[in-house]
Amino acid sequence: MRKFFVSFLVFLIVFSPTYYSLNTVNIHENTLTISRPQLFYNITSPILKGFTDPKYYSFQAYEVKPPNVTPVIIHVATNAIFNNTGLTPENFTIKVPNGSYSMVIMNVSISESNGIQYDRQVYIFINGVPIFWGSTQEINNSTASVDLTMFENLLVGRNVTFQAVIENFYDAKLNITGVYHLNITLLLYPGIEPKGLPNMFIPLFVSKYNYSYIILNPLNPSTSQIVNIPNGTYMMKLLIYEEGGGLDEFWYTNEPATRSIEVYYNGSLVGVVNPYQTIYTGGIDLFWWKPIPSINTLAFHTPYIIDLTPMLALGNKGVITVHVTNLREALQITGSTAFDWDIAGVLMLWVNTSNPLISGKLLTSYTRYVDSTPIFTAGFSGIYYQEVGNYLVNYSAVLKFKSGTEYSLVTQEGRFTAYQTFNNIYEKAYLDETFSEYSLESGLVNSSMVIRGNYPILLQFSAFETPISNPNVIPYNLTYIQNGTLSLGLYYYFSTSYSSSNNTMWIKENETSIGGFSGILEIINKYGGALLVSLTSNNALTEKSLTAEFLVNGEGYKELFNAEASQNSTTNLAGYYIKISVNYIPIS
Repeated sequence: MRKFFVSFLVFLIVFSPTYYSLNTVNIHENTLTISRPQLFYNITSPILKGFTDPKYYSFQAYEVKPPNVTPVIIHVATNAIFNNTGLTPENFTIKVPNGSYSMVIMNVSISESNGIQYDRQVYIFINGVPIFWGSTQEINNSTASVDLTMFENLLVGRNVTFQAVIENFYDAKLNITGVYHLNITLLLYPGIEPKGLPNMFIPLFVSKYNYSYIILNPLNPSTSQIVNIPNGTYMMKLLIYEEGGGLDEFWYTNEPATRSIEVYYNGSLVGVVNPYQTIYTGGIDLFWWKPIPSINTLAFHTPYIIDLTPMLALGNKGVITVHVTNLREALQITGSTAFDWDIAGVLMLWVNTSNPLISGKLLTSYTRYVDSTPIFTAGFSGIYYQEVGNYLVNYSAVLKFKSGTEYSLVTQEGRFTAYQTFNNIYEKAYLDETFSEYSLESGLVNSSMVIRGNYPILLQFSAFETPISNPNVIPYNLTYIQNGTLSLGLYYYFSTSYSSSNNTMWIKENETSIGGFSGILEIINKYGGALLVSLTSNNALTEKSLTAEFLVNGEGYKELFNAEASQNSTTNLAGYYIKISVNYIPIS
């Protein structure tokens, strides 16, 4: 049997194709053996034109709405060119003026010229610290904004270096020559600086490019770093960015279909990150995302933060380890090592060196992580797969400083569920992740953090292929048709308090897509590189809605977003918006 799935660009060839070798399930009495090949074709096209809708072809529903004051504007990068740059950063050193700012926003806008290109990863760092994680739209232009207020003490009054990465590659022989132009604008809004911002940042897993970045895979599913904690640190939190790549770009369609990013401190599990199912603008069916992108695509807006304050009781030196689950299991099932995860992280510290830590003690320390591992069952419709798991992490500590005592309590819990049905032409895949974290510091400081989330995805996908030349001789041609539906959700709550100040963000975002295409593919290598020789049908409908609330001390606004876009042409592949609606409602 064969599970067939497609990860795209559009219409002319791949530069770095993805090949999935997953599993065929054969039944021998009571035994299931798995060895099923799965191809993900990457395709791209110059025939994308004719859009006349908003100023930016692609933009996120989530919008950072600034205060009603005139900002200080700093142009960090203006039309910076990224061609065959790979992971090499473009560096931009600026001086951020002194001042008190109530909010800091960064806008990232990208356009494309000089031919066709793929959707590419976009990373931005400040002095090695990750502050932005997203991707490009593979045609025309895009824009996204993120709130950088949490990093205000990294920026204000300092000379800082922005390290911008668009992981772009050329292949002129294949006509992959698109150039990206990057604009980064920093907007600082004068006002009272929020209470309780971290004042020291330690980038983790720093690569040869001098920024936080590591790739984990089945041969190396973990990485560790020793950190030295300044005496006088009274709070410590870890921020993680992540994305699946290679065969794990769509890990929720694999077996195993669950991934967790476990965080260890001195060998003990202290937190779990639930990755979001980000789909880039060439993924699954490239026409679904033109022009509306998927969720958390152009920029991630659901931060993963783990409160590590109880670990201060263990002294001023620690070892932080991150581990991606089920990578070794994926290797055992498939025989492939190409399940990759890109990880970046920063340790955020609240430090008062004039009030050193005298002693500390862990009061409670309990962790549980349970995974059922894959369960396969033969059925009438094909093979049924399921996997479930849950975790609980609880730590508390008392920290005695020169002036004052602090109590810290952190509890995380979550569960995940994956189901699939697949045969040689069809797959239904469902993944749900639900998680929460509660942390409380009291005494020396009074601070709290609450995070709750739910990430459901349901994909139904069918594909048919028929070779029309010898499939044992590359290149060869085949006829191809696919159709599918996708339902993707993001439910996220994030609230922090420090002393008498409180900030809350709540997001409910949904996206549905339906449609498919057909044509002739030319397969140019064994890894799934393909040329779409002709397109005979193209039909897609994508809808996105978002409701979000942003409150500072009980006042703020609600955003209501709704958009719908369509594809119904084999010549004008850019698609068009049917409707766009955005409303902001004050809350007090």
